[in-house]
Amino acid sequence: MGIASSLGKLRATVQAIPAYSKLLEQGSEAGAAAQEAEHAALEARAMWLGAMVEAAYIVAQADGSVSEAESGEIVEGLVQLTDGSVEADEVVDMLERVAGAVEEEGAKARFAEIASIIEDTELRDAVYLVACAVAWKGGGIGEKQGLCLRALKDAFGYAEGKHQALLAKAR
Repeated sequence: MGIASSLGKLRATVQAIPAYSKLLEQGSEAGAAAQEAEHAALEARAMWLGAMVEAAYIVAQADGSVSEAESGEIVEGLVQLTDGSVEADEVVDMLERVAGAVEEEGAKARFAEIASIIEDTELRDAVYLVACAVAWKGGGIGEKQGLCLRALKDAFGYAEGKHQALLAKAR
């Protein structure tokens, strides 16, 4: 008789041992907890990335439209910013989704939503820096992009000094 066959015959006996059953349950619970933690981490990443993409899009479209070249630069820039951990297709998909939301709700409402989603100060700073970098494209910030950044500043509750410091860092 082979090992597999011998172990198969012991299955019912071993499974009847309370400590064995408890270990199996703990293993299942630990596996479920790990899956939940991984799911939560992926969801948090998607929320943060979505906020970053949306802030970049809103600032880029402050002048009335986002050209294909600007969209391409946002995609390329975010892929580089994340060292390739975010793929271009993911950013493109997000850009397409946020465009509709911004058109429907407006920039201020979307900034308020971003602020309600991203509560961590450091993550907010990262989103703000990306928005500032988009505003600086071409070497200067136009009036409409400047007003747009101020709307994000207000949504995040930033003081003028913090706004200016982050604006300078993004340059």
